[in-house]
Amino acid sequence: MLNRLKNSLKRKLSKDALLHVDFIISQGNMVLILGWAAHKSASLSANMIEAHFNGQKLELDLFTFSRSDVVQRFQLPSDSSCLGFLAVLSGVSGDLDNISLSHSQTQFGMSKLNFKQANNVTEILSHVPVRQDEAKKFVENYGISLTGSNSSSSLIIRNRDKDVEKIKSILQGVDIAKVGALETLHSEALPEIHRIWKAKQSKNNNRELKVFGDEIDEPKVSVVIPLYGRYDFMQHQLANFAADPFMSAVEVIYVLDDPALQREVLITAHGLFKTFRHPFKLVLSERNRGFAGANNLGVEFATSEHLLLLNSDILPKQNRWLEVYLEQFSSIDDAGIMGATLTYEDETIQHAGMEFREDSHYPGIWMNHHPFKGVPVDLVPLEDVFPSPITTGACMLMTTKLYRELEGFDPMYVLGDFEDSDLCLKVIDRGFKVYVSGKIKLYHLERLSQDLVDSGDWKFKLTLANGAYQANKWRNLIQEVSA
Repeated sequence: MLNRLKNSLKRKLSKDALLHVDFIISQGNMVLILGWAAHKSASLSANMIEAHFNGQKLELDLFTFSRSDVVQRFQLPSDSSCLGFLAVLSGVSGDLDNISLSHSQTQFGMSKLNFKQANNVTEILSHVPVRQDEAKKFVENYGISLTGSNSSSSLIIRNRDKDVEKIKSILQGVDIAKVGALETLHSEALPEIHRIWKAKQSKNNNRELKVFGDEIDEPKVSVVIPLYGRYDFMQHQLANFAADPFMSAVEVIYVLDDPALQREVLITAHGLFKTFRHPFKLVLSERNRGFAGANNLGVEFATSEHLLLLNSDILPKQNRWLEVYLEQFSSIDDAGIMGATLTYEDETIQHAGMEFREDSHYPGIWMNHHPFKGVPVDLVPLEDVFPSPITTGACMLMTTKLYRELEGFDPMYVLGDFEDSDLCLKVIDRGFKVYVSGKIKLYHLERLSQDLVDSGDWKFKLTLANGAYQANKWRNLIQEVSA
């Protein structure tokens, strides 16, 4: 009993632990890292953050500061649940892939984190939101040059997106604490943001299709899976797919939405096909299109009557799950979209349907709420199939025809947030209904490397702006669905 309690606590700590690296720079044998660590249900202190090299603990020196934007974004219990940090490591500049950061019994490998390579230390310090003079002294104490360039060529380099920088600048000029901030976001900031984003989406985007193995004639389902950053999830999914007899009749389409990783992913794809001999397609995109754009691009290559939109961090629990899932969907005449029950590795629910919930701090904005999140799945009496107001885009089964008729995900939700609820509303507006399978249960790893990549609260403001866009587009239907 005691061991079970300890293991349960360990899984809880791991699930609630978050860590993100924003920027990194190496000079000689020294590495400077800017990032943040957080915990969804506990306080953090600097001595809880550790660094390891090939499993051996490293000396780690930290300068910490507050990150109120992260606290807001993840609705953490208090400011003490999150620490921004500057970290200095010595003697490891050529071995970043073997380094991991950790806290709360959870490891975060540097090779798995999405970060930007800074041009110089001054650039990193400009993203420290508070106490910049103290941060500068901290760095100078280690003899690190503020203007020296990065000396490591082993990092994945993603150039700063000029359009995103323009949008960030617009949002930084909005004070969301002021009365009427939402109206300012909607009437002033959002039109300008959409002008920039539409121009970005309209740029020519060369794409290339790579086919590994024989193409499947008349597949029963086309599965579209976007990849960004964590392409290692392909290995785990394909290992599962290859062992499932039904998947031999399924068309698997990966979409690489991360041009900086094209070489690595192509090498990996060749190796995975040789290992598992399971056929799949890989769509290479010249530009990063975001979640909506990547899915829309993948569907262009789908050849089945049925379509499954699936995140790369979802893993099956048993064979023939998709066969049963398809039978459930096909048995309901008015089913427009069917989601599945998604659980964490400790068998607590991550998703079993979603609902709209009006934000108490920003009335007029409806957030996507997971009502059963964190509850042990065995304690929730889920029906085999049940109606739901909306469902997550992490796993959506529908017909390819309907997806195309509705023009797929709306790409104007800038950098994400509400594409899935928007698509559900499109389906409902067309006269269909949204359902969730309580019988089909899949693991959802929920990526630990989040997309909150800069200091300040601009990303939180962008979420509100996207929420304002959805509310203006669907206000009456949201209220009807939520009644």
